[in-house]
Order: sequence, then C-alpha cells, then structure tokens
Amino acid sequence: MTKLAMPKKVTPAKAAKWGKGFVLGAMRYTLLICLSYLILAPILSNIVVAVTHPADLGLSSSIWIPNRFSFQNVHVASLILNYKKTLPTTFIYTVAVMLLQLVCTLLAGYSFARLKFRGQSILFFCVITTILVPSQIIILPQYLYFRDFRLFGLIPLFNQGRGLNMLNKPGVVYLLSALGMGLKSGLYIYIFRQTFRGLPKELEQAAYVDGAGFIRTFTNIVLPCAGPGLITVGTLSFVWNWNDISFLSWFDPNNSGNLMFMYIKRTASMKEALDSVSSKVPGDYTFLANNLLYQNAVSKTCALFVLIPLIILYLIVQRKFVQGVERSGIVG
Repeated sequence: MTKLAMPKKVTPAKAAKWGKGFVLGAMRYTLLICLSYLILAPILSNIVVAVTHPADLGLSSSIWIPNRFSFQNVHVASLILNYKKTLPTTFIYTVAVMLLQLVCTLLAGYSFARLKFRGQSILFFCVITTILVPSQIIILPQYLYFRDFRLFGLIPLFNQGRGLNMLNKPGVVYLLSALGMGLKSGLYIYIFRQTFRGLPKELEQAAYVDGAGFIRTFTNIVLPCAGPGLITVGTLSFVWNWNDISFLSWFDPNNSGNLMFMYIKRTASMKEALDSVSSKVPGDYTFLANNLLYQNAVSKTCALFVLIPLIILYLIVQRKFVQGVERSGIVG
C-alpha cells in the first residue's frame, strides 16, 4: 500500500512570510498598472478619437469604444500634415543625422575607453560638460559662428576677406552631427565609452596576437560585441532628432518638409488648417471645421501620426535597447 503524503504543517512564520510576499506583490502590480495607465491612456484616447465618426465626438457612449468607426479624421489629419511628403522627408533627415552621430560618437567612445593619450581626462571632462550644460546655452555661440563661418580663417582667404553665411542651410545640422556637436552627442559618447569598457580586453589582445590590425579588430571583434550599445544610441538619436526642432529652427527655419515643423504650425490654429484642406476633403465627409470637438479630434489624430513611427521603432528594438541601457551603466 502506498502511503499518502501528509500535508506539511503551515507555521505562523511561513504564513506571515507568504502574506508579506502577497502584499508586496499586489502593491508592485498595482503600481505598475497605475503607471501603465498614466502612460498609455493619452495614446489610447488619441487612437479612439482618430477612428470615431465626427458626428459621435463628445458622446458619453463613445469615450473608449466608438459607436461608429470611421477613418475620416485620419484622412483629414494626413491632409493637414501633408503626410505623404513630410513623413519620408523627416525619416530620411532623421536617419542621416542618426548615422552621422553614430559614427562620430562610436569612434570617440572607443577612443576614450581603450586608447591612452595626453589630455584624455580634460577632453572627457569637456564631453561630460556638454551633457550637463543645456543646449540653449551653447546654441547662440553656434549660431553666431555659422553666421560668419571662417573655418580657422581659411575661408576669408578665398572669399574676399569675408566668411560664409551658413544659416538657413540644412547642411549645418549634418556638420554638427558629424563633428560630435549634434543633439545629445555627449551622452552618446558616454554610453559607448561605458559599453566598450565593459568588453573584455582579452578579445582584442587575442586578435592582435593572431595578426589582426587595429581596424580589423575594431570592425570584426569590437563592433559585433557592441550591438546593444549601437541600438541604444541609434534609438535615442532617432527619437530625439525626430522630436526636436531646435537645431532646425535656428539653422534651417524655412524647412517645410519636417513633420514636427508642420505639426506645430498647423495645430497652432486648427481652424485655419481645416480651412486649408476643405477643398481636398470628399463631399460625403462630415467636415465640421467650426466645431471645437472636431478640431480637437483632428489635432489628436495629428499627434498620433507624429508618434506612430516612434512606437513602431521601439517595438522592433525594445529587447536590444533594454540590454544596451543595462550595459552602459545609466540605469536609473
């Protein structure tokens, strides 16, 4: 006969421990749910408004689930933002700036992590300073510098003693990004430095012993190991350059193909924005240009259009992005 196992006696200490764990777990999940709601509620609200029929806006029965689904708001918002033009233009610009920042900050971060040279501490202090000092403080000197661009006095030698006016030229933003003075470049250098310092030096030393040169070791050994750091910096650079218009507003204010420029300009006066596209809207649409609820709904839909590419990007790279943040030492 098989003896039945007697249930273990639950002591008061074990019960108290179990109860404490249950309470802490409940508090943890409650906090996560509340934070998730605070973050996701505005996005979900914009999505619901975007697919709600204009005639149902403001109804208590269409707050989270529309009575009638319609893509009229989506179509009108795309016309207001000129989305077919501004989306690819902004995407190409952001990717170009991101790649320039990646190359520059990658080389700088590796140099600070592995190479030893005179003045290294002073230069790295300057890098940290660019992180601590707000960009608004140094952007005015940059503006004045590019208004009379002399390149160490060389340009006046070939331009009748005058410098070049580089303002209102998008090439200035690319130049700043390529030379390590783009948006948040100091932070990216720091992330790469921490990433490379976390790699075992034995890998590079073994490659040198096998006869690999500096460039081959860097491209074949170091870069593959720095994948999470590359994704982290690339994601941050893409998101911040996508959302930021400070550099463009200073150096290329006439840019009409930037999505953020268009969004800020059009949502500043939704009545004018709706009137500008009224002739392009199909006749069977419920077009309520003078209705404040309708204006607010189209404005929210425009904001959703700006946000969607960033959400898609994060969903693609979220796993590697989190790994890169952990390895860079900037957690918290």
